[in-house]
Amino acid sequence: MWSSLVPFLSGFLLAALFACAFRVRGLRLIRRLQTEREALLGEESRIFTFLHEIGENLTHDQSLRALHDDIVRGVSRVVDADGGALYLLDPRQGLLLIPASLMERAAPLIDLPLHLTEPGAGKALLSFLQMKSAPRSGGLLGQSFEAQGPIHFGQLSRWPNLFQNLLPAQAGHFVMAAPLSIGTRRLGVLAVSRTPERGPFTDHAFDVFRAASEQGAFALANATIQQEAMDKRRMEDELRSASEVQRILLPQSAPEMGDYLIAASNLPAKVLSGDYYDFIPLDQDHMGLVIADVSGKGFPASLVMATCRALLRGQAAGELSPTAALCKVNRMLFGDIREDMFISLAYCVLDRHVPRITLSRAGHDAPLHFSKRTNLVTTLKPPGLALGIDGGRVFERVTKDFTFDMESGDCLLLYTDGVNEAVDADGEEFGLARLHHVFHSAAPSGADAVLAAFQQALADFVGGSPQSDDITIIAVERR
Repeated sequence: MWSSLVPFLSGFLLAALFACAFRVRGLRLIRRLQTEREALLGEESRIFTFLHEIGENLTHDQSLRALHDDIVRGVSRVVDADGGALYLLDPRQGLLLIPASLMERAAPLIDLPLHLTEPGAGKALLSFLQMKSAPRSGGLLGQSFEAQGPIHFGQLSRWPNLFQNLLPAQAGHFVMAAPLSIGTRRLGVLAVSRTPERGPFTDHAFDVFRAASEQGAFALANATIQQEAMDKRRMEDELRSASEVQRILLPQSAPEMGDYLIAASNLPAKVLSGDYYDFIPLDQDHMGLVIADVSGKGFPASLVMATCRALLRGQAAGELSPTAALCKVNRMLFGDIREDMFISLAYCVLDRHVPRITLSRAGHDAPLHFSKRTNLVTTLKPPGLALGIDGGRVFERVTKDFTFDMESGDCLLLYTDGVNEAVDADGEEFGLARLHHVFHSAAPSGADAVLAAFQQALADFVGGSPQSDDITIIAVERR
C-alpha cells in the first residue's frame, strides 16, 4: 500500500514545488513590473513637470535667464542626470557659444586649466565655466552644435580628440548633447552629464533626452522671438520719444526779423532725421539762420545733429561772422564724431536794418538767390569744407564769409540734398534743373509760396515711391 502511495506523493510534492517556484517567479515578475511601472510613472511625471514649468515660464513672461535655468534643470531631472549646461550662439557675430546656464555638478565640456581640477576648486571652476565661451565649430560643443541631432557621447574618455587636453577630472563623465534649433535657425547646445559613480545613460534615457531637448528648443525659440519682439517695440517707443524730442528742438515758428519773411519745413525719411534747421538770436539786430545735413540717417545722425545744434548755439551768440562761429564748432566736433561722419551746413547772418546777408557754406548744397530786379536765379557757391572732416587747419583756410545783397522782392532758398535727390518710381532724380525751375517760378510770390511749391512738386514727382532721404527747405523773402 505504502509502496503504491510513494509515486503519488512524489508527484504531488514535485507539483507543489513547481507551483511554489512559479509563484515565486510570478511574484518577482510582478514586483519587477511594478518597479518598471513606477519608474515609467516617475519619468512621465518628470516630463509633465518639465513641460508645465516651461509653459508657466512662457505664460508669465519671465526672463530668458529663468527659462534657461528651467530648461537645464528640467531636462537634467527628466533623464536623471547629475548636471546640465546650456550654451547659446552669440547673436551679434554668431561665432561663439556663450554659457547661458550651468548646473554646479555639470561635466566641464571645454578645455580647462590644470589648477581648476584640483580638490577645492569647485567655485573657481564654476566661475571659469560661466565666463568662458567656446567656438561654434570644433570641440565637443562645436561638434554638437553642428550635428543633425542629439549625440550620445557616453564616457568622455572615448573622445580625447575633442579636447586639447582631456583631464582625468573630465574623462570619467558620461555626456549626452543636442543642438537646439528651429527650422534652419541654430540657437545653441544643451548637454547633460552623469558622474562616473552614477554610470552611463541608457538608450531609453537618450530617447527621452531627444524628445525633451526638442521641447526645450521650441520653448527657447518661442521665448527668443517674444523677447526680440519686445525689444523691437521698446526700441520703436524710444525712437518715437527721440523723434518727439527732435521735433521740439526744431523751431516751432519763424521769428520776426524786420523786412525778412521766413518759411521752413523738415520732413524726415525715417523716424529720426539727420537734417536740421534753426534760427539763432545773435543780438537785438542780428539773427543766425542755419540748415544742416548730417551724413547717414537714423539714431547716430540725429545724435550728431543735436550735438551740432547745441555747439553752434553756444558759439554763435554775439558772433556776427558765420565762419568764425563754424570754425569753433568744427574744432569741438572733430574729436567727438566718427571718422566716417561729417556735417554739411550753410549758416547765414541776417541784419534787421541792412539789406545784406553774410553766408558761410561748410560743404553744403549751394543756396539759390532770386533777384526780382533781374528776374534771375543765381547759385551761391562760396568755398567751404564740411564740419568734422578736418581738425581746423584746412577748414579755416578754405571756409570764408560771403556777402550778398537782398533787395526788396528778392528770395533766398536753402535746402538739403533730399530735395534734388528725391527719386520717382523709375529711379529718376528730381535734379537741379527742376529745383531751379520750381524756385524761379514761385520766388516772385514770396517765401510761403516757395515752400508750398516745392512740397507739391516733390509729391507729384515721387508719386507713391518711399522717401529716400530727409528733406529740409528754408525760404527767405525780403519785402
